[in-house]
Amino acid sequence: TGDKNFGIIDSFLQDDGDLSGIIVTGPPPTSYVKSYPELVSKAADLTLKSMDLLLEKNGLTIDDVDWVVPHPGTDVVVQDVLKRTKFPREKILMNFERVGNTSAASIPIVLSEYYYKGKFKKGDLFLTPAVGGGFYWGGLLFRL
Repeated sequence: TGDKNFGIIDSFLQDDGDLSGIIVTGPPPTSYVKSYPELVSKAADLTLKSMDLLLEKNGLTIDDVDWVVPHPGTDVVVQDVLKRTKFPREKILMNFERVGNTSAASIPIVLSEYYYKGKFKKGDLFLTPAVGGGFYWGGLLFRL
């Protein structure tokens, strides 16, 4: 846990290889990503778990957060998260509908785009939950 007034406040990353089978790729030439029905539910659960863990550990609530920038593996996951949290949609920053899933670059790209649009102000608190294949989840809590 760092300085709560600027920069990275907290982060974490967890994994569970037992969950690796809910998203797989086939062998070439049919090597497309196949996800199973439990993927959306599990990804939404772990996104919320990541958010809750970082907030609770740092004595914060979702109301303290200015911006949530999730890794949008799919819009369906984000929609599920939105249904289950009271955080306003206009405070969730994504570009999935415009550029799709840019993998590990999704959060930095969104932050850069909105920064250069002048969307942020000094002192804004960001929460960036992410879930990925393999299976991992985590997040970053930081202040601009």
